[in-house]
Amino acid sequence: MPDFWMDANSLITPHRTAYRFEAVPQYWDFLEEKAKQGVIGSPELVLDLELTSSDPSKADHLERWAKPLRGILFLPADGPTQLKYKDVVEYVKTNPRFGQHWIGPFLDKADPWLVAYAATLGGRIVTFEKEEPLAKRPKIPDIAKHFGVDCINVWDMLTELGFKAS
Repeated sequence: MPDFWMDANSLITPHRTAYRFEAVPQYWDFLEEKAKQGVIGSPELVLDLELTSSDPSKADHLERWAKPLRGILFLPADGPTQLKYKDVVEYVKTNPRFGQHWIGPFLDKADPWLVAYAATLGGRIVTFEKEEPLAKRPKIPDIAKHFGVDCINVWDMLTELGFKAS
């Protein structure tokens, strides 16, 4: 199973900033290779809910790169992960810290699935979100911590994996 579980923002942010496809194509080749090696993964719902446009004519470079990686980088949930997802949802819904108006938007994205995958299958979550222990809005690192999962950012993952842009 993957050592690193990619949040949508760990793909979107590099795509929109310093690691644009036309500027650093080797970065995207590196991610694809690591996915094929089983080192990185992401819930299939990251692709479906957060990277795929409802209008195919509006697909950006990231979406066009990501779609062929279904089943390679973007993985379906197995039975134990689906059960853990229910635990994550229950935790978020019943935690008095979280404002009710923030719970639905969190659960509508792939974020709770990301926590469920890592909690069930092992590995760390790669996200730009930071822990906010007093926040009313559910954040991946806070939820992940409750389930014993560590989070790192994409730059630290790249350092660990030895990525060098040429």
